[in-house]
Amino acid sequence: MDRNTVIQQIAAKHNRTAAQVIIKWHLDQGLIAIPKSVTSARITENFKVFDFELPPDDVQLINRLNQNRRLGPDPETFS
Repeated sequence: MDRNTVIQQIAAKHNRTAAQVIIKWHLDQGLIAIPKSVTSARITENFKVFDFELPPDDVQLINRLNQNRRLGPDPETFS
């Protein structure tokens, strides 16, 4: 199963969008999420992540998608 399929299946299970699942996962991990959109409907959708929970099994599936690739420095080791 590829990364996109995992996120899509979790989103469908919770009746959410893939973006909402990804934003929720980031927030639950204590990470900063900076979603971007120019359409008001998407901006509103991005805020609707506080009325559902990702159960531990879904969190584990998302955690397994990590490939340890970054676009910038690791904040844990950056000085």
